[in-house]
Amino acid sequence: MRTLGGLLLALGIASCYGHDRPIGETPTPLSVKSSAAQPQAPDRVERTDAADAAELAKNGATCSADSDCTGRLRCVSYNVSGRELRKCLFPCGDGCPSGWNCQIVSDGPTNTCARAR
Repeated sequence: MRTLGGLLLALGIASCYGHDRPIGETPTPLSVKSSAAQPQAPDRVERTDAADAAELAKNGATCSADSDCTGRLRCVSYNVSGRELRKCLFPCGDGCPSGWNCQIVSDGPTNTCARAR
């Protein structure tokens, strides 16, 4: 009887040996989607009116505040090669003048209007 108990103990230990991996298929990793709102493109207002002469003259001029710009132009701050620049530009959120399109670029002013080509 003693040998039978020893044999069962040996079989039990041997059956557990080498089972360091899961049995069956490898489970699929859990991925959780965030419930936070995803960023959306800014609302763009369609404009049909053209830029006036005063706005065109100030477009691209350096500024320090919106008061330095004319009409629909806003003082836009952006970085190029580590330097901060400020210029009077048409923002897309206010709608681009006719003949202008919204531009979204990685290096330079973004969400601003540029002349259509």
